[in-house]
Amino acid sequence: MASTRTRTTAWLGGLLLALGLLVPAANAQAAPHARPGAPTIEPVIDANFPDPDVLLVDGVYHAYATNSDGQNVQHRTSRDLVHWRAQADVLPVLGDWVGECSFAPGGATDRCIWAPEVAAVPGGGYALYYTARDELAPRQCIGVAVAASPDGPFTPVGDQPLVCPDGARGTTDLGGAIDAATYTDGGRLYLLWKADGNCCPGLTAIIYLQPLSADGTTLTGPPQELIRRDRPFEGNVVEAPTLVKRGDTYTLFYSANDFGGGGYRTAYATSPSLTGPYTKATTELMTTDRFRGDVRGPGGQDVVTDRRGRTAILFHGWDPTYSYRAVYLSELEWSPDGVPSVAAAGDRYQAEDGVATNASVVPDPTASGGAKVGGMDFPDSSVTLQVTADRPGRATLAIRYANGSTDATGPVLATDRVTVNGRDAGVVTFAHTTWGNWQLVEHEVRLSRGVNTVTLTRDTAFAELDAVDVHPGRPTTPPVAPVTDPADATRYEAEAGVVTNAAVRADPAASGGAAVGGLDFADSSVTVQVHAERAGRATLGIRFANGSERGGWPVEATHTVTVNGRDAGVVTYAHTTWGNWTTVEHEVRLSRGWNTVTLTRATFFAEVDAVDVS
Repeated sequence: MASTRTRTTAWLGGLLLALGLLVPAANAQAAPHARPGAPTIEPVIDANFPDPDVLLVDGVYHAYATNSDGQNVQHRTSRDLVHWRAQADVLPVLGDWVGECSFAPGGATDRCIWAPEVAAVPGGGYALYYTARDELAPRQCIGVAVAASPDGPFTPVGDQPLVCPDGARGTTDLGGAIDAATYTDGGRLYLLWKADGNCCPGLTAIIYLQPLSADGTTLTGPPQELIRRDRPFEGNVVEAPTLVKRGDTYTLFYSANDFGGGGYRTAYATSPSLTGPYTKATTELMTTDRFRGDVRGPGGQDVVTDRRGRTAILFHGWDPTYSYRAVYLSELEWSPDGVPSVAAAGDRYQAEDGVATNASVVPDPTASGGAKVGGMDFPDSSVTLQVTADRPGRATLAIRYANGSTDATGPVLATDRVTVNGRDAGVVTFAHTTWGNWQLVEHEVRLSRGVNTVTLTRDTAFAELDAVDVHPGRPTTPPVAPVTDPADATRYEAEAGVVTNAAVRADPAASGGAAVGGLDFADSSVTVQVHAERAGRATLGIRFANGSERGGWPVEATHTVTVNGRDAGVVTYAHTTWGNWTTVEHEVRLSRGWNTVTLTRATFFAEVDAVDVS
């Protein structure tokens, strides 16, 4: 699959989709810490619209989503998949079997009406499948409702759920059922659903396929297991099934891991038969880092096929503050041998699939693909990958790595030399992350059209390599660079400043033996008085530690910076783990004499040890 997609693809009635140039939503909100360069992708629905399901009827796309803001099943319509108009709730009345429920991780207005699916049924009309809380057990189950139009309103069928393996009504407890999807094969309608076994000890998450009646309201046969949770990257979850057939191959897309964090992702499995067995791909289809962090937790996907057989994928992802899940759109591409890829996501090359020289391929359940290249301890230790480009030009290597190197002074940076087709392509620097804390660093190269040989050779210290994602164009984040030597700067201890709604705590690893932590609130801040001999530009070297996580996924933290009461930008703190003190540099303008520098919490949490001024 091509890795530098600079071509523009005509898509669905004149919609132009180009990697990195997707049409932005009209009401898109700026991220609290905007990065240089264009994002890889922007929302087409920049509002809380999780688990999108899309149905094309008479030239109109109908999108349905999980409950929000008082609507049980949200509904929007579009003619181009980009511009969406909000419509009325299509399921204002729930089935008699539904009980009360609220679910804080999904948002303040989440009442547990999840992941709707609407299908045109062979018997005529439309069926809506929805997830809700069974009043007889503390489990989610699937109900069905019908309508003559995709606009609804849909009327619940019967007084019992359609699929409800929760131990009530004589059923076997599989944890309940969620995430219905439909598929038609040979004129017969099927329901896919997830046994929500990750809810409870002793159970597991399983995706099933089950035949339906022609009107879509009755199950006509037993469920057939397709896949279950059995890969480390899935965490405890497989869910949100979407089934597509191309040629003789069935491709089952599914979401995995904890939906509440950046570790949520989309994967797929394939089979020559509708009922399996299905073989899972070793590399996920969509992850947070394959979008360079522009989509956080991509999942809840649906695939749309137009009349010419072209496919798009819609999916949700968290906003930068993890407050709501917006909807994103990309072309879904297929290689000649049927391997799917998402145009807006970087092409991933696993380090362990390359040629490792004087290094070792090591199993690691936390690594992408379940393995990494470690033991790059010698002058000639290297990893070589073959990467493909559609046409020559600039490209960015997003290298997934971990660096736990230390020397007598403490943590140190590591470096690798990069060559492309045997030519020197510079040195990439790896920040100290601690071992196992996988992070991305971007490095610009020039690729030739076709297959390119990319080699990373150890230069200084030691870094382990997990994977390399290839994106077109320039990097969107600055390179890691050695920070100013504190001997050449003046250090101001954070704990000696004015601390607001935070706490000074002892830490023998911190400069001065203490640091400022507990910067957990909107007004949490630390203020230091710094001196400048003359007015002009200066560099703040902020010594910090960031162990923030969301759903087990490491996240950046940010502080706003003011100098003498004036805005001086936002500083972004990479995930370093707690206690791993690292310095990030931030440029400001100082007045001659004493200056008041304040760091105020913006997103997530970072502790501050000291500020070096040079």
